[in-house]
Amino acid sequence: MQTVQPSVMLGSYVWAQDRLPADEFTLRLDELHAAMDRNGWPVILVYGDVREHAALAYLSNFIPRVRWGMALLPRRGDARLLCAMSTRDLPAMRTLTWIADVQSGMGPEWTKAFDPWFERLKGERAINIGTLGFDFMAPVLFQSVRASLGDRFVLQRADDISPVPPIRKRPRELTMMRASCKVIEAAANTFAASWRGSHEPETAALDAERTARSLAAQDVRTLVSLDGGRTLAPYQGRFEKIPGPLVGYIAVKLAGYWADMFVTVNDARSKATQQAEAALDMLIAKMRPGAPVADLHATAVDALAPSELHPVLSGSVGHGIGLSLHERPQFRAAGDGAVMENAVYTLQIGIADAASGNALLSAMVRSSPKGADILTRSPSTTAT
Repeated sequence: MQTVQPSVMLGSYVWAQDRLPADEFTLRLDELHAAMDRNGWPVILVYGDVREHAALAYLSNFIPRVRWGMALLPRRGDARLLCAMSTRDLPAMRTLTWIADVQSGMGPEWTKAFDPWFERLKGERAINIGTLGFDFMAPVLFQSVRASLGDRFVLQRADDISPVPPIRKRPRELTMMRASCKVIEAAANTFAASWRGSHEPETAALDAERTARSLAAQDVRTLVSLDGGRTLAPYQGRFEKIPGPLVGYIAVKLAGYWADMFVTVNDARSKATQQAEAALDMLIAKMRPGAPVADLHATAVDALAPSELHPVLSGSVGHGIGLSLHERPQFRAAGDGAVMENAVYTLQIGIADAASGNALLSAMVRSSPKGADILTRSPSTTAT
């Protein structure tokens, strides 16, 4: 689901070294170094901004609260992190990453921090440099990078050659994601309880966000339906009462890791919610490593027949999730790829049908050889 990003980022950005100690990043860098050796990259540049920073967070633990950050990671030698912060903010930024050398990349500080770092790589011919996350970089900043590098270096896109972060989740990542799921469950329960008391979907969404923020969520994104579940919309400030059902979507980010959930609450179990619950059960039952995502899509669609998939899902019944809200693969009819062991997926089922009603439900699961390990699932669809 594409939602509106908050303009003010709150929550806790402290590096939780009890859960992600420094040796975790040493292991992650070992994988990156192997890719650098295979591709002849003595240096890799990793970019992330306040909107999308999966690769940067995975390798450095740095999550930009404003603007952007970029890690300069050499195969040998000391790393450097540039961030779009004033020099006054640097002491605080240094507490968020294992990289000791953190510099400002703002204004005149750019050339002082960027250019000298690359001087040591001078050679007689152009040197290839790998890049991660540059697809999200603003054109103005990209031109600054190119101007600083000049003809001495050639940028090579590494995102497809060496995907970072990997689809499979490391054990400590799974611990972080379970914590995110606890927050999404608390927010979803608040969402449902608030609506039962007020029948105002937007009030319920704000209460859910307040709950997530109180649990240190760095980002909260919500959508609600004001037309009984046919469509979903971002916050509009209308605070209208509706008879139901409550249909909404919540996503939260905790310590960089996302969890999301659809919420549907009816005064009575409609045919749509029964169909959606049954289809979600079938989809979860099929979640094993090696299962083609196209087959999983077919399983869900067949279980919903004769109703069709809810249009807000854009033809998808799930996707990967982790440091990015939307990770590969997409569970579509023509989807490419298969379920991987120890990957985390959000499975999403929905119906919009004039006869049977409207419902959207979801579950987050970890794939294992024994089947799906359910991390969290939409709360009960029936109001109490």
